[in-house]
Formats: sequence, structure tokens, C-alpha cells
Amino acid sequence: MNLPLFLIATFCISCIGFRLLSRNNFFGFLKKKNNKAERWASQSKPIFGGVIFYGTFLFSFVLALAIFRENPFHSHYIILFACATIAFLAGLFDDIYNVSPFFKFLFQCLCTIILISSNMHIQTSDNIFINYGLTFLWVVGIMNSINMLDNMDAISGSVSAIICLAMAIVADYFGNTIDCLILLAVTASLTAYLFWNWHPSKIYMGDNGSQFLGIVLAIFSIRYIWNASGTHIGFNYREIVLIGAVFIMPLCDTATVFINRIAAKKSPFVGDTNHTTHNFVYCGLSERWTAVVFIVLTAIGCGLSIYGIITQPESNFFISLLIGEISIFAILFSISRVVKRHKTSKKP
Repeated sequence: MNLPLFLIATFCISCIGFRLLSRNNFFGFLKKKNNKAERWASQSKPIFGGVIFYGTFLFSFVLALAIFRENPFHSHYIILFACATIAFLAGLFDDIYNVSPFFKFLFQCLCTIILISSNMHIQTSDNIFINYGLTFLWVVGIMNSINMLDNMDAISGSVSAIICLAMAIVADYFGNTIDCLILLAVTASLTAYLFWNWHPSKIYMGDNGSQFLGIVLAIFSIRYIWNASGTHIGFNYREIVLIGAVFIMPLCDTATVFINRIAAKKSPFVGDTNHTTHNFVYCGLSERWTAVVFIVLTAIGCGLSIYGIITQPESNFFISLLIGEISIFAILFSISRVVKRHKTSKKP
């Protein structure tokens, strides 16, 4: 298969899709409305980005299986298709009807149950209940984390693209060409999306996009990062460190937001403008440079994780990486507290 041609094709298809939908208003009923100022942007914009992501995913999924003559009823591919479709449709329904967070949580749980029952769960411990619990927390957590990270132009799209690319590299290293192609196709679609989502954005991905990306990232990260070394005796802390490096920005942002909202006696599931991205802007960084910071830190984390998976370095590498992750979280959390105190002191 001609890989450059495949990537160009998926990128062009995504560009054409974004162009046609934005001009012809096929999904005019999908608009991001922010009348309550729960999000950073106040204007209404199309939120059909996930429609293109999902369409590109289906295109690459069918094409890759056909070219390599892989059995489409293999459990891995059936589960991947089922969970991606469920997550996309649940997000689309939420975009249309603006349902409660509990609605999305139910479908996130459904995806988790499907993965666990199909033996596609985290296997970092020899205790099955620990593995099941970690899988539940991971799948639900990442689906919500990517959704929460979609709070400013180009953030969630760029971070997801880098993570997809990193996992495509790992999938190729382990010899799974089909998974690699699917991940590269999603990366190409996200890259095309950034042309319309870079500040000032013209299109958002919506919950249909963030839920789809969340489950795709969760599934492939379980397959190629959590379980990169196979099953273990005892508990493998190295995979925790590697997964933390890949998802450093989504995890830090979600943890910071949850801690601050709970401390303020607010629901952690109600949106606001106190994310890590917003705090950077409050500190004087532009929205574009905020996106660049997220891109750079995510790229560094993914690069170090790929190095750790492929080379299997000594323990000192993982200890240093863990210290770096804790330091980044401490800095981002400290910034959020400083910004909060500054905003509080300005109130009359």
C-alpha cells in the first residue's frame, strides 16, 4: 500500500468534507450555543467536526481491512467499530438535544463494559479487579478529558492528533499495519480540521467529535501503551508513567479543573472558564501561543513515551519522567490557584 498516497487521500477527503459542510450548511442544526458563558467562546459556530472524523475513520477502517484482506469480524475490529460508533452517536445526540452529563456517562460506561467483556482491558496487574477498575477509570476519564479539553480553539484537536500519531508509530513498531493506518487517517483528519479550528476558529468538533476521539484514544492507548509489555506479575508502574507522559496535558487539565471545582463546592461536570488554557490567557499568553504550548508539551511527552516503549530503558528514565510529570502538574495547578486568587481579589 502506498502510505503517502493514503495519507494525502484521507487529508483531502477531510478537507473537502469540512469545506462542503461549512459552505452548504448540511448540519446547520448543529451549532455551539453559549448563552450562559460556560465556554470560552461566546459565538455560535458549526460543531460537526466529529462527523468528518467518524467518516474518515470508517473510510480508513473499511479500506485497510479490504486491502489487507483481514477478517472484519475479528473481535478487535468489531469492538473498535462498535465503541467508536456508540461514542459518536451519543455525542451527536448530546449536541442536538443538550442532554445531561449523566447521559454521556451511561454510554461511556457501555463502551467500557463492551471492552472489558471482550477482554480488551488494561492488563497492568495480575489482579483482574484492579485491571477492570483501571479500565473503567481510564475509558470514562479520557472520554471526559478530551471533551473538557475542547474549550479553546485548536487545543483538543492538536493534542489528539499528536497522540494519534504517537500511537500509530507504536502500532507500526509492533507490526499492526491496519491499526497504524486507522490512526494515521484520524491524524490526517484532525490536521485538516485544524485549518478551520485554529484561532479564530470557524468550526468546532462538538461532543460528537470529542466523544469519538476519546474512545479511539482510550482503546488504542490500552492496546499500545498500557499493554505494550503484555501481562505482568505484580503491578507495572512503568506503564503508568508512560501513559502519563502521552496524556500529560489532558490529564493535568482535568485533574486541575476537578480539584478546583470541588474545592469551590461546584459540580466538576459543569463547564466554566477556569481551565489550564484559560489560565494561560489570563497570564498574558495569546490563544494561539496557548495552543503552541499544549502542542509542544504533548509532543515531548509522546516522544519520551515512544522512546520508553521501544528501547525499554533503565528505571532511572522512568523515575525522571515521573518527576517531570509531577512537576508539570504542580506548575499548572499552581498557576490555576494564582489566577483564582487574582480574580477573587479584583471582585468588588
